[in-house]
Amino acid sequence: TTGWKEVDLITGSGLGKGELGVVIAPTGAGKSMALVHLGSQAAKNGLNVIHYTLELADTVVAKRYDCCITGYTLNAHYGLKEEIYEKITSLSLGNLIVKEYPTKTASTQTLRNHLEKLRKRDIKIDMIIVDYADLLKPVSAQRELRNELGGIYEDLRAMSQQYECPVWTASQTNRSGLNAELITMEAISESFNKCFVADFIFSLSRTITDKAK
Repeated sequence: TTGWKEVDLITGSGLGKGELGVVIAPTGAGKSMALVHLGSQAAKNGLNVIHYTLELADTVVAKRYDCCITGYTLNAHYGLKEEIYEKITSLSLGNLIVKEYPTKTASTQTLRNHLEKLRKRDIKIDMIIVDYADLLKPVSAQRELRNELGGIYEDLRAMSQQYECPVWTASQTNRSGLNAELITMEAISESFNKCFVADFIFSLSRTITDKAK
C-alpha cells in the first residue's frame, strides 16, 4: 500500500513485484518526502526497504523516516529523541537500510552490487527506493543525455523484475513545471522515455502561492 487511498485505488493497493513507480515534481516540492512516505508505509507493514539517497545525507533521510513513522514533526525531532526511539522500538517494523552515494558516482550496477551483498546476508528485499534516478551515473555513456536517462530507467525496471519487488524513484520537471498547478507528462525534464518505462507515474505540484500558504 502507498498509504494514500486514491493512489491505492488506481494501482490496486500499490506497486507490485517487477513494477517501477516515479514521482514527478519541481525542485523543492517534496519528491524526497513522498519517497520517504512510501518507504515508511512498507516498513510499517513489516517489509524490508532499501533506500538509496544520491542527493541528501543519509542522516537527513533517516530523520525524515523517524518523523514519518512516529508522526512527530521535523522541527520537534531533536528535542524528542528518546520519545521517538521508544516509539519506533515498540513498533513491529521491517528492516530499513538507508545507503548514501554522492551524486553521479553510483550506477544501477553499483546498486545491484550492494543488493547482492544484502542477499548474501539473507536480507530479503521487499522494496527499493532510489532518490533519485536522474542523479545516477549511466552504465554506458551515450551521445545524448535523454538516451542515458532512458537507459537508467530501463535498468531500474529490470532491477524490479530481477529482485521481484517494486522500485520507486523520482524525477525533476523542466521549467514549465516550476509554477504549474497541474504537472503533466510534457513537463518531465530531459527524457520522455521515462514515461514509456514506468508502470505508474504521479506528479506533485506546489505553486508559489501554495508555498506561501
